[in-house]
Amino acid sequence: MSFIYNSNGKLFLLFLFLLGTTLSCDDMEDDGLPITNDFRVLQLRIDEDAVTTGVSGVSVLSQISLVLSHPVDQTAFEGALTLEPSPGYTVSYEGNNSIAILTFDEPLEYETSYSLSLPAGTYGSNGEESQADYAFDFTTAAFEAPPISLTSDRNSLFETEMITITASIPEAILRDVSMDVVFAGSAVEGEDYTLSANSITIPAGSTSGTIELTAQSDGTLEGEETISVSLENITNGVEMVPQVLEITLGDLPPAIELKGAMSFRIGGTSNNGRAIHLRVLEDIDDLSQYGIGIANNGGGSDGREIDFPAISVSSGDDILLVRDQDRMNIADYFGEFFNDYDHVIESGSVNFNGDDPFELYDEDIVIETYGDVELDGTGEVWEWTGSWAYKLNGEWEYAGVDCSTGSTSTFTSDCPYPFCVPLQIQGALALLWDGSGTNGGKAVHLRANRAIDDITQYGVGIANNGNGSDGLEFALPSLTIEEGDHILIAREPATIASYFGACYDAFDHVVQSDAMNQNGDDAVELFQNSDVIETYGDANVDGTDQFWEYSGSWGYKNGGSFFYGGVDCAAGSTATQTSPCPYPFCE
Repeated sequence: MSFIYNSNGKLFLLFLFLLGTTLSCDDMEDDGLPITNDFRVLQLRIDEDAVTTGVSGVSVLSQISLVLSHPVDQTAFEGALTLEPSPGYTVSYEGNNSIAILTFDEPLEYETSYSLSLPAGTYGSNGEESQADYAFDFTTAAFEAPPISLTSDRNSLFETEMITITASIPEAILRDVSMDVVFAGSAVEGEDYTLSANSITIPAGSTSGTIELTAQSDGTLEGEETISVSLENITNGVEMVPQVLEITLGDLPPAIELKGAMSFRIGGTSNNGRAIHLRVLEDIDDLSQYGIGIANNGGGSDGREIDFPAISVSSGDDILLVRDQDRMNIADYFGEFFNDYDHVIESGSVNFNGDDPFELYDEDIVIETYGDVELDGTGEVWEWTGSWAYKLNGEWEYAGVDCSTGSTSTFTSDCPYPFCVPLQIQGALALLWDGSGTNGGKAVHLRANRAIDDITQYGVGIANNGNGSDGLEFALPSLTIEEGDHILIAREPATIASYFGACYDAFDHVVQSDAMNQNGDDAVELFQNSDVIETYGDANVDGTDQFWEYSGSWGYKNGGSFFYGGVDCAAGSTATQTSPCPYPFCE
């Protein structure tokens, strides 16, 4: 569909009159019309399709072309032409006064019958007359309510923090979309949190509206509370299915948090690598204030079962709570990175199986929960049997059941534990905008799983054509990297920026390198100093027709394992968001 706007963004309706001067006899004969010099209507088109009077379902943004036999006398024409109901408009002319453009102040109304009229009279610029009245009737399409999506910028917050709740529609419409927002759960509005409004309006012409929820500080330790958010009384929109946002409200930001969960099956299929990873957020004089409870089999909370020792810990410390008999297994499995834990605490009560939720306690109050204590985790997204879960930037990611089963080292597993991989390959791209094979879409995407003071020890090499490693070809510049940072190494950053749009700004660091010369069938190696620490693909294999080939496409890591867009899935697209396979980082 073609939409036409003037410089002020107003929709206009085009009435096309025959360009040039009076039609020749041959022209009229070719059209099968009688030979005459009378001023008359030859044809009316809507969006390039010829239509007859009485047409219905016309878009309120349609382009209407009225083809006449002669250029017009502007004053006579404007004085006689009518459109009822009468939307406000102005008329301008192009093409030697053969094109009259009606610019409407507002779009036409939905599901409304309109009549365009031009009575018999003299309208030609050379005095040509019409011999009969002309009328054309059409009806605009009925309004179709768009589907509404309800989202929040995160699913948990602490006292004094704020969260944004957004209602959105796929495309802008010409009416306001409004709805009431309903809140339920154990947290109480006015006591535990306040709202900027209890309703959301998506203004006409926009695609989203928001409200803000702010958690109140009450100075008491209550533990986690829940907020359920849903919609009612929707006007000019529709929910395809009922939506409920589940938000967790905690007390003041805690001094310690859950960071990871692991239930490895090292070298076989038995659970012999069970541990919980915690991160200290503030100095704690006496860690025994905190403890863990395991809700085995989803049978509800069993209360606090594991007490931490009475030791002091510092902000930034990493703690590994490990099943006593599994300590050596995990130490061997993690290798040198096992020593990066500031405190290793053993307990025989770490007896979960990878499908059991657990709780973090401050005294006898639950301050954080992994999973759902009322559910057996089998088949749930958060199950970590033979695998792991890891929290990065406040969001959990999951490697997938049994992704590491049978491996003897995290580095040789299909999903290395992120703590042991300070910097990882997150994606490989060889995008083609027009299928020409140009260099603009070549890039490597890295992600930091831990803070790195100086990233110059890392770099990238491209193993072209499966001929083995070409060694380090690009060393990263001196940068201080925070945990969770995303780094893009691009051959042509400006080209990637154009293709990614707003998503490009989500990268924390972008660096340029001509070494990014991969063709989508070349392996990518990540180096630490002179050692290869990760490879995308196989340096000794040409990737053509391999499962990891990314020509005209991409590979992307999710939960420690790569998945692939498919060869040429993005070829010819001009924006990742409208391609058949958007780059996952941009979704």
